[in-house]
Amino acid sequence: MKKFKFIAFIIAVMTTMPILQSCLDDDSSSDSLVIGTINLISPDSKDFYFTLDDGKTMFPSNGNGWISGQRAFVIFKELEEPVKGYDYNIQVREIKEILTKEIVTMGEGENTEEKIGDDKINSTYMWITQDKKYLTIEFQYYGTHSEDKKHFLNLVINTADRLGEGYISFKLDKIQDQMKGKKGLRIRVKTLYNGEKFYEVKFPASN
Repeated sequence: MKKFKFIAFIIAVMTTMPILQSCLDDDSSSDSLVIGTINLISPDSKDFYFTLDDGKTMFPSNGNGWISGQRAFVIFKELEEPVKGYDYNIQVREIKEILTKEIVTMGEGENTEEKIGDDKINSTYMWITQDKKYLTIEFQYYGTHSEDKKHFLNLVINTADRLGEGYISFKLDKIQDQMKGKKGLRIRVKTLYNGEKFYEVKFPASN
Protein backbone atom coordinates (compact mmCIF):
# COMPACT_ATOMS: atom_id res chain seq x y z
CA MET A 1 0.00 0.00 0.00
CA LYS A 2 1.34 3.40 -0.94
CA LYS A 3 1.51 5.99 1.80
CA PHE A 4 0.45 9.58 1.14
CA LYS A 5 1.08 12.80 2.96
CA PHE A 6 -1.47 15.57 3.00
CA ILE A 7 -0.95 19.22 2.10
CA ALA A 8 -3.53 21.90 2.78
CA PHE A 9 -4.07 25.54 1.91
CA ILE A 10 -6.02 27.49 4.53
CA ILE A 11 -8.11 30.18 2.85
CA ALA A 12 -9.56 33.20 4.62
CA VAL A 13 -11.23 36.27 3.20
CA MET A 14 -9.12 39.40 3.72
CA THR A 15 -10.11 43.07 3.83
CA THR A 16 -7.18 44.34 1.81
CA MET A 17 0.54 40.01 -5.13
CA PRO A 18 0.38 40.80 -8.48
CA ILE A 19 -2.27 39.02 -10.53
CA LEU A 20 -1.12 36.80 -13.34
CA GLN A 21 -3.71 36.74 -16.09
CA SER A 22 -3.97 34.77 -19.28
CA CYS A 23 -3.39 36.92 -22.31
CA LEU A 24 -2.92 36.55 -26.03
CA ASP A 25 -0.48 38.16 -28.41
CA ASP A 26 -2.75 39.33 -31.23
CA ASP A 27 0.21 39.78 -33.59
CA SER A 28 1.59 36.27 -33.17
CA SER A 29 0.89 33.53 -35.72
CA SER A 30 2.76 30.82 -33.79
CA ASP A 31 1.30 28.44 -31.21
CA SER A 32 0.40 30.04 -27.89
CA LEU A 33 -0.10 28.76 -24.35
CA VAL A 34 -2.70 30.09 -21.90
CA ILE A 35 -4.54 29.00 -18.79
CA GLY A 36 -8.31 29.01 -19.06
CA THR A 37 -11.58 27.44 -17.93
CA ILE A 38 -13.48 24.96 -20.08
CA ASN A 39 -17.20 25.76 -20.41
CA LEU A 40 -19.91 23.82 -22.24
CA ILE A 41 -21.91 25.90 -24.72
CA SER A 42 -25.10 24.33 -23.32
CA PRO A 43 -25.83 21.68 -20.65
CA ASP A 44 -26.84 19.06 -23.23
CA SER A 45 -23.96 19.78 -25.64
CA LYS A 46 -20.47 18.35 -25.92
CA ASP A 47 -19.29 21.53 -27.66
CA PHE A 48 -17.26 23.86 -25.46
CA TYR A 49 -15.34 27.11 -25.33
CA PHE A 50 -12.62 28.58 -23.11
CA THR A 51 -12.85 31.51 -20.73
CA LEU A 52 -9.47 33.10 -20.11
CA ASP A 53 -8.53 34.46 -16.71
CA ASP A 54 -8.94 38.04 -17.97
CA GLY A 55 -12.54 37.30 -18.99
CA LYS A 56 -12.03 36.96 -22.77
CA THR A 57 -13.34 33.89 -24.59
CA MET A 58 -11.90 31.50 -27.18
CA PHE A 59 -13.93 29.31 -29.56
CA PRO A 60 -12.16 26.05 -30.50
CA SER A 61 -12.65 24.92 -34.10
CA ASN A 62 -11.88 21.33 -33.09
CA GLY A 63 -12.46 18.96 -30.16
CA ASN A 64 -15.26 18.17 -27.71
CA GLY A 65 -16.13 16.01 -24.71
CA TRP A 66 -14.61 18.05 -21.87
CA ILE A 67 -16.05 18.72 -18.41
CA SER A 68 -17.50 22.17 -17.79
CA GLY A 69 -15.60 24.07 -15.11
CA GLN A 70 -12.33 22.19 -15.67
CA ARG A 71 -9.24 24.42 -15.56
CA ALA A 72 -6.56 23.69 -18.15
CA PHE A 73 -3.47 24.72 -20.05
CA VAL A 74 -4.42 25.31 -23.68
CA ILE A 75 -1.89 25.14 -26.51
CA PHE A 76 -3.42 26.57 -29.68
CA LYS A 77 -3.03 28.46 -32.93
CA GLU A 78 -5.16 31.55 -33.42
CA LEU A 79 -7.26 31.56 -36.61
CA GLU A 80 -8.00 34.69 -38.65
CA GLU A 81 -11.70 34.03 -39.27
CA PRO A 82 -13.74 35.53 -36.39
CA VAL A 83 -16.55 33.71 -34.59
CA LYS A 84 -19.46 35.85 -33.44
CA GLY A 85 -19.73 36.13 -29.67
CA TYR A 86 -16.12 35.14 -28.98
CA ASP A 87 -12.91 37.15 -28.69
CA TYR A 88 -10.76 34.54 -30.43
CA ASN A 89 -11.20 31.67 -32.87
CA ILE A 90 -8.56 28.98 -32.32
CA GLN A 91 -7.34 25.60 -33.43
CA VAL A 92 -6.54 23.51 -30.35
CA ARG A 93 -3.17 21.76 -30.41
CA GLU A 94 -3.32 20.27 -26.91
CA ILE A 95 -5.25 20.59 -23.66
CA LYS A 96 -3.59 19.73 -20.34
CA GLU A 97 -5.90 19.56 -17.33
CA ILE A 98 -5.06 21.51 -14.18
CA LEU A 99 -6.18 19.91 -10.92
CA THR A 100 -9.46 21.69 -10.11
CA LYS A 101 -10.93 21.27 -6.63
CA GLU A 102 -13.60 22.52 -4.28
CA ILE A 103 -12.59 24.37 -1.12
CA VAL A 104 -12.41 22.08 1.92
CA THR A 105 -14.23 23.23 5.05
CA MET A 106 -12.36 22.26 8.20
CA GLY A 107 -14.52 20.25 10.62
CA GLU A 108 -17.07 19.34 7.95
CA GLY A 109 -17.60 15.59 7.57
CA GLU A 110 -14.25 13.81 7.71
CA ASN A 111 -12.25 17.02 7.17
CA THR A 112 -10.33 16.94 10.43
CA GLU A 113 -7.01 18.70 10.98
CA GLU A 114 -5.30 15.31 11.21
CA LYS A 115 -6.66 14.12 7.86
CA ILE A 116 -6.16 17.41 5.99
CA GLY A 117 -2.60 17.77 7.29
CA ASP A 118 -0.27 20.73 7.20
CA ASP A 119 2.90 19.73 5.39
CA LYS A 120 5.35 22.20 3.91
CA ILE A 121 4.84 23.62 0.43
CA ASN A 122 6.00 26.73 -1.44
CA SER A 123 3.64 29.02 -3.32
CA THR A 124 5.37 30.80 -6.22
CA TYR A 125 2.32 32.48 -7.81
CA MET A 126 -1.33 33.04 -6.91
CA TRP A 127 -4.09 34.77 -8.86
CA ILE A 128 -7.86 35.06 -9.08
CA THR A 129 -9.81 34.95 -12.34
CA GLN A 130 -11.66 38.03 -13.56
CA ASP A 131 -15.04 36.42 -12.76
CA LYS A 132 -13.81 35.61 -9.22
CA LYS A 133 -14.72 31.96 -9.65
CA TYR A 134 -11.23 30.43 -9.34
CA LEU A 135 -8.10 30.90 -7.27
CA THR A 136 -5.08 29.36 -9.01
CA ILE A 137 -1.84 28.54 -7.19
CA GLU A 138 1.53 27.64 -8.67
CA PHE A 139 3.41 25.62 -6.07
CA GLN A 140 6.55 23.63 -5.24
CA TYR A 141 6.81 20.52 -3.08
CA TYR A 142 9.28 17.78 -2.31
CA GLY A 143 8.44 14.42 -3.88
CA THR A 144 9.40 11.89 -6.52
CA HIS A 145 9.08 12.38 -10.30
CA SER A 146 8.60 8.67 -10.88
CA GLU A 147 6.07 7.97 -13.66
CA ASP A 148 4.40 5.18 -11.67
CA LYS A 149 3.70 7.41 -8.66
CA LYS A 150 1.06 10.07 -9.16
CA HIS A 151 1.07 13.39 -7.32
CA PHE A 152 -1.91 15.32 -6.00
CA LEU A 153 -1.90 18.54 -4.04
CA ASN A 154 -3.75 17.00 -1.13
CA LEU A 155 -2.10 13.62 -1.61
CA VAL A 156 1.67 13.63 -2.00
CA ILE A 157 3.86 10.54 -2.11
CA ASN A 158 5.98 10.29 1.03
CA THR A 159 9.32 10.38 -0.80
CA ALA A 160 11.03 13.75 -0.46
CA ASP A 161 13.97 13.40 -2.84
CA ARG A 162 13.17 16.07 -5.46
CA LEU A 163 11.56 19.47 -5.61
CA GLY A 164 8.42 19.20 -7.73
CA GLU A 165 6.19 21.92 -9.15
CA GLY A 166 2.55 22.12 -10.14
CA TYR A 167 -0.64 24.14 -10.51
CA ILE A 168 -4.02 23.86 -8.85
CA SER A 169 -7.25 25.86 -9.14
CA PHE A 170 -9.77 26.14 -6.32
CA LYS A 171 -13.43 26.87 -7.04
CA LEU A 172 -14.58 29.90 -5.04
CA ASP A 173 -18.35 29.35 -5.32
CA LYS A 174 -18.65 28.29 -1.65
CA ILE A 175 -17.34 31.64 -0.38
CA GLN A 176 -18.99 34.04 -2.85
CA ASP A 177 -21.13 35.58 -0.07
CA GLN A 178 -18.08 36.09 2.16
CA MET A 179 -16.19 37.73 -0.72
CA LYS A 180 -18.75 40.50 -1.17
CA GLY A 181 -17.31 43.89 -0.25
CA LYS A 182 -13.81 42.49 0.25
CA LYS A 183 -10.66 43.34 -1.70
CA GLY A 184 -9.22 39.85 -2.04
CA LEU A 185 -8.15 36.67 -0.25
CA ARG A 186 -5.51 35.90 2.35
CA ILE A 187 -3.87 32.50 1.81
CA ARG A 188 -1.97 30.72 4.58
CA VAL A 189 0.87 28.44 3.45
CA LYS A 190 3.30 26.41 5.56
CA THR A 191 6.35 26.92 3.34
CA LEU A 192 9.26 24.58 2.76
CA TYR A 193 11.93 26.88 4.19
CA ASN A 194 10.40 29.99 5.78
CA GLY A 195 7.74 28.65 8.11
CA GLU A 196 4.17 29.93 8.03
CA LYS A 197 3.49 32.71 5.51
CA PHE A 198 0.36 34.61 4.48
CA TYR A 199 -0.14 35.68 0.87
CA GLU A 200 -2.58 38.42 -0.08
CA VAL A 201 -4.24 37.91 -3.46
CA LYS A 202 -6.32 40.85 -4.65
CA PHE A 203 -9.47 40.45 -6.71
CA PRO A 204 -9.01 41.65 -10.31
CA ALA A 205 -10.29 45.13 -11.09
CA SER A 206 -13.73 45.27 -12.70
CA ASN A 207 -13.78 45.99 -16.42
